[in-house]
Amino acid sequence: MKRPTITENETIESLGPYFLIQRKAGHRLTSDTVALAVFAAKSISEKDKVIDLGTATGALLLLLAWKTGAEKLIGVEIDKEAALTAGKNIEANGLEARAGVLNADYRDLPAMYPEGAFSAIVSNPPYTKAGTGRVSPKAERAIARSEVKGGLAELVRVSKHLAGKSGKIFYVFPVTRLSEMLIESQKCGLNARRLRFVHTGKGAEPRFFLVELGIDGGMEMEEPLFL
Repeated sequence: MKRPTITENETIESLGPYFLIQRKAGHRLTSDTVALAVFAAKSISEKDKVIDLGTATGALLLLLAWKTGAEKLIGVEIDKEAALTAGKNIEANGLEARAGVLNADYRDLPAMYPEGAFSAIVSNPPYTKAGTGRVSPKAERAIARSEVKGGLAELVRVSKHLAGKSGKIFYVFPVTRLSEMLIESQKCGLNARRLRFVHTGKGAEPRFFLVELGIDGGMEMEEPLFL
């Protein structure tokens, strides 16, 4: 595969068999996104149609294209520049037949897609609750890190619509918001199927959690992940 051309405002690196283009001033790939891809890949099959809510520059799409045989991968991103970069990543890696990017607010998706349109929903959503914490002055980073364009309750509601009765939903989120996540999920009739805590070092308290949600429950606790 030929190395794509980038601008002076971009960087490029290898991501498995693919190239990942990122904007210097934009959101960057983090270890929690990689952990989410590995976690979700265990339950995603070749028949699945996957949608990533808040795809940023499409790193999660590339990871899932690499680690799964999913039939279709769609990334939704509200920030125009980030969405353009995500599209550039899809094209640069020759994934147009399997993947695509939609520049839209994920909260508008229920009006665009029927219930159950996707069999797998993934998201590494903003961690900082609206009205709390510091909001980055850079728009792309603010949207990626803070709930300035929709909160947890809206994310779960939209995910439930897209997943329908038989789809599966995968999130990575801070441990401090685990109870809130489970409460909002239960309000929508969703239950935890799998749960895995992520530690940033040996002996450290878990910082994040990975969860798979669906209509049916029976939660399985997986071995902790140490990054």
